[in-house]
Amino acid sequence: MDSWTMGNWTMNDLQAELFFSQHSTVRLEMPPEMELHIINNSFVLDVIWRINRSKKFKNFIFYISEQLNLNNPGGTEFFQNFFSKFPLVPRIFVRHHDYSPVLIRDLISTPALVLVCTTGHHDPIMEVAAQSLRGMRWLKTVFILFPGLHRDIDKRDALWGNVKSVLDWTWSKQFTSTLLLTIENSLFALNPYPTPRVENKTHSWRVNDFSNENRNAINTKGYQIRTPVLSDLPRVFKGTDQRTVYGTSASFFKDFLEFINATMLDTSGNLTIKSFDLPYLLELVTQGVYETLIHSFTDLSGNYSVSISHPIGINDWCIMVPYSNEQQQELYVREALQNNVWLLLFLTVIYMTFAVWLCSPRRPRDLSGAMLQCICSITNNPPLSIIQESTLRMRFLYLVFFIMGLNCSNMYISKMASYLTSSPTPRQLNTLQDIVDADLRILVQAYEYDRLLRSPETYPPRFMQQVEVVSAEILQTHRDTLNASFGFFVPTDRWDFINMQQRHLNHPNFRLTDICSGPFYHVFPMHLDSHLRSSHQNFILIAQQAGLEVHWKSQAFWEALRMHHFQLFVDDEEPTPLSMSFLASVMRTWCLGLLLAGFAFALEMKWPGYAILMLQLKGIWRQFSRGKN
Repeated sequence: MDSWTMGNWTMNDLQAELFFSQHSTVRLEMPPEMELHIINNSFVLDVIWRINRSKKFKNFIFYISEQLNLNNPGGTEFFQNFFSKFPLVPRIFVRHHDYSPVLIRDLISTPALVLVCTTGHHDPIMEVAAQSLRGMRWLKTVFILFPGLHRDIDKRDALWGNVKSVLDWTWSKQFTSTLLLTIENSLFALNPYPTPRVENKTHSWRVNDFSNENRNAINTKGYQIRTPVLSDLPRVFKGTDQRTVYGTSASFFKDFLEFINATMLDTSGNLTIKSFDLPYLLELVTQGVYETLIHSFTDLSGNYSVSISHPIGINDWCIMVPYSNEQQQELYVREALQNNVWLLLFLTVIYMTFAVWLCSPRRPRDLSGAMLQCICSITNNPPLSIIQESTLRMRFLYLVFFIMGLNCSNMYISKMASYLTSSPTPRQLNTLQDIVDADLRILVQAYEYDRLLRSPETYPPRFMQQVEVVSAEILQTHRDTLNASFGFFVPTDRWDFINMQQRHLNHPNFRLTDICSGPFYHVFPMHLDSHLRSSHQNFILIAQQAGLEVHWKSQAFWEALRMHHFQLFVDDEEPTPLSMSFLASVMRTWCLGLLLAGFAFALEMKWPGYAILMLQLKGIWRQFSRGKN
């Protein structure tokens, strides 16, 4: 199929009702002082043929203004010649603004040539082309201008005004590969660098001037890119002179400007905000105030309406919590073995106590002695007098006791010895329930809070009660100074920088939990059809292949340290030995044992007197019972 129709126009209709003619007039009524001028058909065909000879287009896309009257026979010759010159190339025709939401990218193959037939920059077909080519405005585009000129104004001056307004409009919409054909076989192009200016290329144009697709980077000749520069450690921060900019994103941006031979203008003084406010800055980019920013950000699943650049990295978004140094030394004795091991040993003592009691040849059997034997065996301290038992079953039990006692006692002693060498890591906050139990407040910004609300299955309402929304300035103050009173959500690249601050500590101030979302793209804001996009993407790929991110990260760290934007934490405390609290549980057990032993000793000492007293009471009771009878 060599053609495609849009807006209720078929190929036969277009061949019968064309506009390239001496008799072309506007569909709408024109003021009497206005005159619509025509274009040389041969000139248009020649330009298209020369471009196609070099580029070999796979599609032609026509945008034909509704203000042009197609009811004339003169244009038939043009399209017949066009179809004969390019018989196998599919064509797409668009006229109605009702179809502007339809994206051409879904209908064509590249390379493709776009031809926009218009009467001026206010023509509705211009906006139709801009909307349907969104994301593909880098396509080669030829604007064919049918100017309506005042009869009482110099023709050349009026034509120049129309040409300039159309080409200025194309640059505002970021059509980056354009030519304009108009009356008198005139051909114009827009040279955007360093400032946009219209050039008459009628007698000097070349096909290679129509594209920069073979270049890794455009030469902007000192083109000025406006961007605010605000403090956002470690990505962007200013030096002590308040002019030099440092940071991972800032280094990338400055090297990119050098890559395309551009300059940067800091517009921070023109903003009403003085601290980094990401949603506000992205909104300025969306409104077209800025082409891009020196500030990069982690795109939290399309929170913003602004388009983004090619990713410069991948970030997870995790909760950073204070490191817990609280540890009770008296629990070392109990925590040396896991709870299930303690339970197993307790059941073993009970089980083996009854085994010894049943298998013992001595009479009468002593249950307390059997329990004492089991406890001594578990601790690898068997009484020698009992080992002299000559029965086979008792010797088998003693062998089992020896194996168990040797393993259990050595395992416990080894674990306790390791505590004396290096104290165990205290239990850390690592789950949402841990944070809820610790009643730790988490500071976030408003746009981050909205992202959390969209994942109720991950972040339950009880956890959200501890999430506090604060301004960007307050958040940066607490986060950059590592205030251990709060927790924070941080992307991976920011955590790497924080971790570098505390890498010399035995115990860090903060740690990263396993509570993460992502992965998310680390990107710069940039318009979808920006003239910087292709060069920006090429520079990202070059930087990633060369490993420049590692260099920029290290450079930003030492520059921030040199300018005292943060503190490098270093341990200057000597290791402290274990205190007596380490033996607190042993002492408590020993004191309790002393009390129980003292009570048993007192009971044994008083037991003979108690037995005599009981016999006397029984005798008195018998005598009383006999006397009563």
